[in-house]
Amino acid sequence: MMNNASRIRLITFDAYNTLFKPKGSLSAQYAHEASKVGLQVAPESITKHFGLAYKKQLLRSPFYGVGQGMTSEEWWKELVYDTFLEAGVPKQDLDSKFSSLFPSLYTRFMTKEGYTIFPDVVSTLDELQRRGFKMGVISNSDERLLSVMESLNLEKYFDFILPSCLAGYEKPKVEIFQKAIQLTGEVIHTDEALHVGDDVEKDYFGALNANWNSVLLKRCKLSYEDCSPSLLAPGSSRRSPRNIMSLHDLYPLACHIQPSKEEEEQHLHRQQNETQDLHVASDHQ
Repeated sequence: MMNNASRIRLITFDAYNTLFKPKGSLSAQYAHEASKVGLQVAPESITKHFGLAYKKQLLRSPFYGVGQGMTSEEWWKELVYDTFLEAGVPKQDLDSKFSSLFPSLYTRFMTKEGYTIFPDVVSTLDELQRRGFKMGVISNSDERLLSVMESLNLEKYFDFILPSCLAGYEKPKVEIFQKAIQLTGEVIHTDEALHVGDDVEKDYFGALNANWNSVLLKRCKLSYEDCSPSLLAPGSSRRSPRNIMSLHDLYPLACHIQPSKEEEEQHLHRQQNETQDLHVASDHQ
């Protein structure tokens, strides 16, 4: 095992657009699968309408419809149908082909057929693993994340993979970060944990609000995502995000993360309590 010069013990990652992204483009893959069942739609039209359909589906059925008794497959089925309909595919044609189209699309995005790993991922994970970090994935996603990670051969690096649909919470909820620490099976304090992801609210400030360390990974936005506005509104009291352009910068940054004065006091208090506990145990032997 290589030396680890960081005080950080646990590093967690967002999944989509942090570790991997759609192969080529999501829109091109949707159009390709549609063409295989005889439906013609331009990728540009999918790009235009997928994001809108996704937002509508989130409003109609938040959190993959879990609270409404839906399965994630049923949730995506509604979203995919609406996307093709809004993209201009005639309803009669879509209805006659959808029973063949949807299963092929849904299973495509369960494996590496639908995704590609970013170039900086494997070498970074190799290094972090050799240095002895606990590592995990925290993602606002459905259970297909587990099969995607396995298909991409990434699951071997992680102590746990936590999709929000199984956690019962989504980022930026504090509870999903608390659940992640529990899954390590070790006593890891929040100031010893670091989360990295590409979403300023869900990843960066979500982790900070859970009293974790955090870093914003500045990837290019996916084609169907909104262009990110100013990260901080004028007059905001929140600190400017600590950010990196590549995961290759993650370990050097982790080595330079220093505890705040409050964290140092908490750490000292924990050490004092642990010492007292040892003395008490010794007295009873």
